[in-house]
Amino acid sequence: MKNKQIALFLTMLLLAAGLFAQNRVVDNAGLLNDADRQDLEQRISAIAGKYNFDLVIVTENGIGNVEVWDYADDFFDYNGYGLGGDRDGCLLLVVIASRDMFFSTSGRGIKVLGSAAYKKLEDDVYKQLKNGAYRSAFIKYIEDWETFLELDANGRRFNIFHQWNIIMVAAGWLIALIIGLSVVASWRSKMNTALRRGEAAAYIVPGSLALTDQRDSFLYSTVTKTRRESNSSSSGGGGVRTSSSGRSHGGGGRKF
Repeated sequence: MKNKQIALFLTMLLLAAGLFAQNRVVDNAGLLNDADRQDLEQRISAIAGKYNFDLVIVTENGIGNVEVWDYADDFFDYNGYGLGGDRDGCLLLVVIASRDMFFSTSGRGIKVLGSAAYKKLEDDVYKQLKNGAYRSAFIKYIEDWETFLELDANGRRFNIFHQWNIIMVAAGWLIALIIGLSVVASWRSKMNTALRRGEAAAYIVPGSLALTDQRDSFLYSTVTKTRRESNSSSSGGGGVRTSSSGRSHGGGGRKF
């Protein structure tokens, strides 16, 4: 009898935990089906378990007159997201009406999402959202963070060498080609046994050169350019702000 009571108590405890379980994919805009939400939740749970880092996805049809960064920061804070003492994590907010995407980082996430990492994350998610591929955008968000966190676990940061690895390889091949051509040219020059003359007179046929006209020609000119200042600005991903709860957040966003 006692064992049955214990089993019943544990069952009720598990059911209660399930009812109050925190959803990390809050799709208020209805962009995903049940299977997609479950898949994303599982991917995020795996990262949370491995890196002790919280990832959140929130979609809204509209947020009224609230600034997108305020909404994202407060949603993260007041819903209790973030793991560890510093509440490490990142929230991706997508607002359909205003076509806003915004990343709000907290705790360790502020440092992990440096400028190069932010640019990759923003570009990857933007490309998918722009085409209406919401599920693909959220998967890229999760995969990019997994890359950043794996590097962070090994004491490294995502940088330009990761971002432009293909270009760097191409540049390496180009440099190798230039060096190779230079070596070949050097070999060919050494094979020429003809002796150069130091004076032009040795190559002129006597009586074949006659000057009939003289004039001055300007072969070069100097052009000075003054750069015009631009008034354009970028949203960027830098800087740290304080939310209404008093916590620090980083990140950034753009329109899609």
